[in-house]
Amino acid sequence: MNILKALVKREILDGKNGYLRVPVVLAGITVALLALSALGFGNMIEFHGMEGGTMHREGIENLGDAVTRLHEKEPENAPAAIAVGYWGMSALAWMAFPFVVFFSLLGALYEERRDKSILFWKSMPVADWQEVAVKLFVPVIVAPLVFLGVTIAAQIIIAFFLSVVVLFEGGPVLVMWPLGYMMGSWLAGISMYLIYAMWALPVFAWILLVSAFSNRMPFMWAVLLPGVAIAMENLFLDTNVVGSWIGMHVGGWMEFAFAGHHKDINGPRDLLVELLGGPQLEALGYSVTSLHFWAGLVVAGGIVYATIEKRKRAI
Repeated sequence: MNILKALVKREILDGKNGYLRVPVVLAGITVALLALSALGFGNMIEFHGMEGGTMHREGIENLGDAVTRLHEKEPENAPAAIAVGYWGMSALAWMAFPFVVFFSLLGALYEERRDKSILFWKSMPVADWQEVAVKLFVPVIVAPLVFLGVTIAAQIIIAFFLSVVVLFEGGPVLVMWPLGYMMGSWLAGISMYLIYAMWALPVFAWILLVSAFSNRMPFMWAVLLPGVAIAMENLFLDTNVVGSWIGMHVGGWMEFAFAGHHKDINGPRDLLVELLGGPQLEALGYSVTSLHFWAGLVVAGGIVYATIEKRKRAI
């Protein structure tokens, strides 16, 4: 267990640019832009140039007025709207997440062979299966937790900052802290991702396998090889089994998991209640009863085994 902890720590430190600095920088940019717009250029987020508009007619001249009016007219929707707004303001960091995971997996075993550091790591009392398992675990499981932690910190900073703005503008400060919706959305988001990650595990494992056998241009191998397989199947067999299978595991399964889920969404409160109250259970229920899901786990296990064997023979 201590060995695995040390390996996880090493992977995080080796990939700190992607796992730590990228989300922190992107979240910092969001907070900085918000602060500049409020204090430097927006004069505490006042709404100018709206003469004749709906907001001007209702006496809304700044953020404090907007929050006050929202709280008065739609007290049930106000906390949910603010929670959704926090997610929108902090979403910039997540735009980099798929790229961080992809390139972390792609370089995990390729880089150690390219710089010959694999010779050093093979001299250590660490089994190949431990190395491969950690190099899969950190990008797929640890990275999203780090991104979520940065998102939570960014949302709290944004909430605190906007609370100060609303306070100075005479708005209801407590409305700016919908903690129930905020915490619920954090848990819902990570739980949904974990289900998605289980579905996409064969794809993650494939990228790691490419990292283990490719001597150069791993990106081309990871992308073009499946593309060539799909094209050849379409050309010679006039079928699309490979493409459909990959599509199913990178997100197509959601169409079937939520096929019978139809509910009218009227406002942010309905949206958050819906997101917090059922999709994860529906996705989990469909997953455990789907042959595609279990077949994907078996395929992922086979690919991971091949990756371990390949690393055993790597020099």
